[in-house]
Amino acid sequence: MDGRMQIEVYPTVGEVFEAAAALAADALRAAGAPRVALSGGRGGRGVMLALAAIDDLPWERIEWVWGDERCVPPGDPVSNVRVARDSLLGPRHLPEERIHPPPLELRDPDRIAAEYATTLRQLADASLPVLDVVFLGVGTNGHIASLMPGCAALASRDVVAPVPVSEVSEDPYVARVTITPPVIAAARRVIVVVSGDEKAGPVAAALRDPLDPSHIPAQLVRPAPHVTWVVDRAAAAALLRDARPAAD
Repeated sequence: MDGRMQIEVYPTVGEVFEAAAALAADALRAAGAPRVALSGGRGGRGVMLALAAIDDLPWERIEWVWGDERCVPPGDPVSNVRVARDSLLGPRHLPEERIHPPPLELRDPDRIAAEYATTLRQLADASLPVLDVVFLGVGTNGHIASLMPGCAALASRDVVAPVPVSEVSEDPYVARVTITPPVIAAARRVIVVVSGDEKAGPVAAALRDPLDPSHIPAQLVRPAPHVTWVVDRAAAAALLRDARPAAD
C-alpha cells in the first residue's frame, strides 16, 4: 500500500458516521451554493442521520442529488431516494426545489441515466458537473456508487451511465444508474464511508497494489487531498494487521 495514503479509523460505526458528517459539514459551510451527492446502503443512511442532527448548516442553499440509484419504483424499500427522504430530507423538512432525484418513473435505465445527466449538467451549469461533496460506500465486491467490477459504466465519459442488471454483481440485483469516474474525479470533496468486518477484504484490496480499477472500482478513490476514507476498526482490520509506523 502507498505509505502516503491516510485513512481515518474509528473504534465504532457510530463514530464513523459522525466523523463523515462533520467532514461534509465543514465543506458545506465553506461552499457558496453546495451540491451534495448522497449514497445508499447502511453507511449512506448512517451518515444522513448524523448529518440531519447538525443544525448549523446552510440548509436553505444545499442542492441534493444522488451518486447512484436502483431502477425500482420511487417508493420501493431499496430505493436510495426513499432512504434519503426517510433519514435526512424529510426530517429536516428540506424544500422540494432543492431535491433532484433520478427520474425513476421513466423505468428504462438508459432513459433515466440520460435525463439525470441533463439534470446534473443544468444544476451545475457545466458539461462536467462539479459536486462539492460526494458520499460513497464500498461494496463487498469493491464497487463504489453503482460502478460494478467490469461494468461498461467504468469507461463512460458521460455524466450518468446505466448499469444493466447483467452487470450488477451485488444484492439487490436490479438495474441501476450511476455517476461516472469523471464526475467523481471532478468533485471537490469525496468522503468514502465503510464499516463492518465483511468490508475488511475489499478495503485492503482497494488500498493495495496492483492498481486495477476495472476489477476493484474503489481504487478510483484512493485517499488523496480531496478524498477521505472514514472506516471503523472492523473494516480496517486487514490493513491494521499489516500496518507499519509512518516514517518521520
